Amino acid sequence: MAIDEAFIRDGGQNPLIFQRWLFLADKLERKPELLSIPLENIERWLAEDRIGNPWALHAWSGMITAAQSSDSGMVELLDFLRNDGEKERQLKSCSPFAGVLTRDERDLFTCAWTH
Repeated sequence: MAIDEAFIRDGGQNPLIFQRWLFLADKLERKPELLSIPLENIERWLAEDRIGNPWALHAWSGMITAAQSSDSGMVELLDFLRNDGEKERQLKSCSPFAGVLTRDERDLFTCAWTH
C-alpha cells in the first residue's frame, strides 16, 4: 500500500471529512432554517445526558443560536464550519448536525472515501 503524503501532511484526517463540512456550510447558507435540527439534537442529547462533559454542545448551541439571530452570527458559524484548524476540528468532533445532510448527501463523501 502506497503512503498517502497528503493524508499524512493533513494530520491523518480523511480529506473528505473537511469537504463534507464545506458541503454542510454551503447547505446551511442556502437553507438556514435547517439550523433547527442541530439545536433539537443538542436539546435532546443534553436532556438524555448523552455525554459526560457537555461543553461542546453548549459551544455549538451558542454559535447556532447566534447564527439564527443575526447575519454576523451566521457569517461566524459558516466561517467556523469552513475552517479546518485544530480548534475547529476539536469542536467538530462532537457535531450536533446529524440529520442535516440526507443519506444520499452523506454517501457522496463516505462512498468516495471507501471505494
